Amino acid sequence: MTTNISHAQERITGPWLWMITLTELNQGGQASTDIDSLDEASKGRTSEEQIAENGAKEGDPVSGYKWTPGELPADGNINAMLVDIGMTEIADFNDVTSYAIIIIESDREQRNVTMGVSSDDSIKVWLNGGVVHKNAVNRGRGGPNEFQDEFQVNLKKGANLLMVKVSERGGGWGMNVGIDADFEHSLNFDDYEHVEFDAQGDPIPVQENEWGANRRITGPWLWMIAPTKANQGGQASTNVDSLDDASKGKVTEEKVAKNGARKGDTVGDYKWTFGTLPADGNINATVVSIGMTNVADFNDVTSYALITLKTTKAQRDVTMGVNSDDSIKVWLNGEVVHTNAVNRGRGNANTFQDTFDVDLKRGSNLLMVKVSERGGGWGMYVGIDADFALTSTPGSLSVEPTGKLITKWGELKRAR
Repeated sequence: MTTNISHAQERITGPWLWMITLTELNQGGQASTDIDSLDEASKGRTSEEQIAENGAKEGDPVSGYKWTPGELPADGNINAMLVDIGMTEIADFNDVTSYAIIIIESDREQRNVTMGVSSDDSIKVWLNGGVVHKNAVNRGRGGPNEFQDEFQVNLKKGANLLMVKVSERGGGWGMNVGIDADFEHSLNFDDYEHVEFDAQGDPIPVQENEWGANRRITGPWLWMIAPTKANQGGQASTNVDSLDDASKGKVTEEKVAKNGARKGDTVGDYKWTFGTLPADGNINATVVSIGMTNVADFNDVTSYALITLKTTKAQRDVTMGVNSDDSIKVWLNGEVVHTNAVNRGRGNANTFQDTFDVDLKRGSNLLMVKVSERGGGWGMYVGIDADFALTSTPGSLSVEPTGKLITKWGELKRAR
């Protein structure tokens, strides 16, 4: 960790952790200020929001580049620094956007401190996941001893995640950043825990609730259904890739479990659609209510449900519980974590039929649950004994979240 007891005129040279993304031709600088170039470059696998809230790891790829540490030179020249650290060989890179992230460590809360920035060309700044400044402009970055833009920010006690985006149209490409506060800085993003803030800048406390019938993950989930062969629903379809069958190979369980899906995308005769499970976990009632089917007692059919769990820290060996009618298969972050090829009713809403341990990584965790139905009832319950926020944006793809719930779980009741 680097100690930096700073005044606004003292620039934060880093090291920062860097990523670059290309813009469309002639669309760098001002025109790209509000374009999520991380989302575009990664084809939806990551986003500005996700990185601003959770940071990144050295070596993680985005398109053809990897997050790489680098220290700005005295003149704030981003282009020269990127050449030095091997991210590019282009000495005059145009139509390109840089993202720089760093942890600002404060030993106390510091409110209304002044942050100063200069940029060539446009600039956007996030602090602890929220946008605190934006200037959509094509300009040179001025002198190193003064800032073009100044604004007030609040530093919370502990780790504060700062992300600076600079989009370059042509010519010079650089930035200067400073904060008139007492702090240290580092690239230790594992110490950062994302906190939601209210309009007054005060942290929103996590809601604490003991486990009970109302603590199941009801959604909204993103749903798809795929009919099976006659008399082959439930147990017999547990390890049959019904997405692959229904789409004639255009999409698979593996692809969706790793990358998510988009609202409105088609698989066979159906479209991915948002829906919230009712209190009794009835999938059939859900897919009828959201207009996916008119069949009130659908048999020989498989459902797929997607949701993202957002966490502020890694959590290992947390307990997940599920009930199903009939068979169930569960993926977390692209990996199968549970399979139960069985024909059964889904049991009691307050206990789980199956429990197993999973690892949640810091940031977004994509959960996919497959329930295959042979006949009769069709439903599921899902819960995790962990701290997380729910968002119905599977895999950080470009679909709008229809709800977010901050949750904190007490002791999970296991099925007896």
